[in-house]
Amino acid sequence: MIRRTRSRRIIVDGVERKQKYCRVCDIFRAPRSTHCAICDNCVDKFDHHCPWIGQCIGLRNYRLFLLLITLALAFYTCTLTFSVKRIRVQLDAAAGAGLLGLLRSWPGMVALAAFSSVAVWLLACLLAYHVFLAAKNQTSHERQKGRYRSSPNPYDRGVLRNIKDCLFESLPPPRVDFRAVAQPNLMDQQQHLPLTVHSGC
Repeated sequence: MIRRTRSRRIIVDGVERKQKYCRVCDIFRAPRSTHCAICDNCVDKFDHHCPWIGQCIGLRNYRLFLLLITLALAFYTCTLTFSVKRIRVQLDAAAGAGLLGLLRSWPGMVALAAFSSVAVWLLACLLAYHVFLAAKNQTSHERQKGRYRSSPNPYDRGVLRNIKDCLFESLPPPRVDFRAVAQPNLMDQQQHLPLTVHSGC
């Protein structure tokens, strides 16, 4: 059996970084890549695995994730504005009814306003956090692990350049050709074992 090294050192913009070997994917991971245990593959510029959309957020879909948060924030802001206006109209029409009377006659509208206000607050915080990360050219995974506490971030190019790169830089082609014909594993060929193929995403 061939014994592989677990890591090697590479230089990124003058800063030495460790490049890890992924035993599951059988590759040296690209800088800033991490193996996702849920998706079971290495993700370029891994940010996090999002349970709401059921996939990893990384290099190729980070700007779409930001767009999703922005559109959701705009939607819930409009919903909250509409709900509050309707509640004010009902309060003005039923003078003296008060909040308790409003809860009896319009419970759905009050619940919608309460839910929308919580959603607006949470989405605004999430969007502000990711704008902060984009301005520093950092991922939430790197921030959580404290990757650049003891050394400078070699990917930080200034706030404006970082945001421009995040939102407008053309993406490289994917490293995996998902339409390619599957090749048998080298170890299976050497041991003359039958090749098993697992379907799935």
